[in-house]
Amino acid sequence: MNLMKVEENLTSEIMCRTSRRKFTDEEITVEEEVKIVEILDRINEVRGLSFKAVANYGGEIFSGFGSYGLIRGCNSYIALIGETKEKKIEEKIGYYGEYLVLKLVQMGFGTCWIGATYDHKEIFEEISLDYGEKIYCLIAFGKVESQEKDGFEKLISVIGRKRKSIGDLFSNIDKIDETKKDWAVRGMEFVQKAPSAMNRQPWIFRENDGNITIASKENGGYEKIDMGIAMFHFEQGARNAGCEGEWKRRNGVWKFLVGEENEDTQI
Repeated sequence: MNLMKVEENLTSEIMCRTSRRKFTDEEITVEEEVKIVEILDRINEVRGLSFKAVANYGGEIFSGFGSYGLIRGCNSYIALIGETKEKKIEEKIGYYGEYLVLKLVQMGFGTCWIGATYDHKEIFEEISLDYGEKIYCLIAFGKVESQEKDGFEKLISVIGRKRKSIGDLFSNIDKIDETKKDWAVRGMEFVQKAPSAMNRQPWIFRENDGNITIASKENGGYEKIDMGIAMFHFEQGARNAGCEGEWKRRNGVWKFLVGEENEDTQI
């Protein structure tokens, strides 16, 4: 991982990953925990974040009233922590949080993004914050019995919303220059696989003066985190189709740019 973007190809993980909410009691091994901490250390050092892992003893935060019983059997999680005053912090949380989710999938874990459905009081028994820091989200993770969801997980999935079409997410994609069409469509196919709060898929992609831009509808305060997740997926999809681009912020707008080296406004 360099300073600007994730260089790894996580296509297969994006294609197979699905949210899991029921886990086994099989413990995370020491070797697995060491590998996870190494990944967190790289993210934290390179991007100035403070992600922290709790392995094998964090189940209390999912068993209290605030969890609503939506996560079962999970004893491990990662707290996605960042500075509240930092610009673009929520987009960064989404972008690098999703990278972390896919690395956990690569290691064979089930994963679930968690916004508010956990015991907020109990978590501070395990997680300490520096001044100005905030826990933005959690990633629950652990071993699962099989790749197929059980009845409980399928029920939760049914409650969620159906996936939107590319046209719903990118209404004027027909205006994209033909030289960009292949990788733009591939990027959107990957965006369709991206998780979001309540599965609302609030993303708004547009062609604007030759550039692809992203914005988001309001989504319970998680819209910018959702945006960071979608940006990661789009970037991976475009690369899968041969385009090496990345998201940069220009005049208050996130644009997907190709061949630009300026790091000042990167994710």
